[in-house]
Amino acid sequence: MTTITTVTITTTTTTTTTTTTTTTATTTTTTTTTTTTTTTTTTTTTTTTTTTTITTTTTATTTTATTSTTTTTTSTTATTTTVTTATTTTATTSTTTTTVTTTTERPIVAITRAGDSIIGICNTIAGGSTGGSGYNYPSNENSPNAIDNDINTKYLNFGDSSTGCSGSSPGGINTGFYVTPAISNTYVAVGLLFATANDFSNRDPITVTLEGTNETSTAALDSGASWILIYNGSTGIDPSIDPGRQTYVSQQNFSNTIAFRSYRLLVTSKRDTDSSVQYAEAHIMGYI
Repeated sequence: MTTITTVTITTTTTTTTTTTTTTTATTTTTTTTTTTTTTTTTTTTTTTTTTTTITTTTTATTTTATTSTTTTTTSTTATTTTVTTATTTTATTSTTTTTVTTTTERPIVAITRAGDSIIGICNTIAGGSTGGSGYNYPSNENSPNAIDNDINTKYLNFGDSSTGCSGSSPGGINTGFYVTPAISNTYVAVGLLFATANDFSNRDPITVTLEGTNETSTAALDSGASWILIYNGSTGIDPSIDPGRQTYVSQQNFSNTIAFRSYRLLVTSKRDTDSSVQYAEAHIMGYI
């Protein structure tokens, strides 16, 4: 009789592994980093069963159970960035200096006035001596009318076409006057202002010369030695278009800085052929 004894030995081994979760927080001034680590507790159970059969043959069977552990780590990083912008304002103050120059213009007025000493002359050219004076014009159309401020009167001079003032110039050419203004020599002549006579536009003076001197005696004024030429040009009367009778024309200005006591004006051309030259006014203009 054979006796078979079977002994079964069961051994159970339990292994527990515990992992502690650690949280680390790191903080800086401008950046905050938070790291979180999560650890999963893994339990591994190993069961070993040993079966021993006491017979002729002993067979041992071992069974191993393995549990796979998965560890998941979650990391969270928080980053905070602070940007500071600095604004610089520069204020520039500009100072502007304005200089204002005030120029006071001296008024231009008539140097020649009614009542001034004035003599009509003829057959005379700029720089030369008087060729004739005191005649060659009607008694009611004499030289004082040229500066009386009345356009209803006129100064007419026949010049070379009259007795006592013979010459070769056309009627009225190289005639005029010399005058010593009563307002003294503090005035500087800078212009001429003409007005046409009442009739016969052919007699209008077109060009003239103006001279100055500091002499006042008749002998010196008749001599050509003392005269200085100031102006040689237009009277302001248009040679082609009649401006009208008894009409003031544009003042003719010129450059001059010298004050004189006496002046001499001579007609050098007229509008057209005629026996004389005539004009209502012929003022010498200037300032103090």
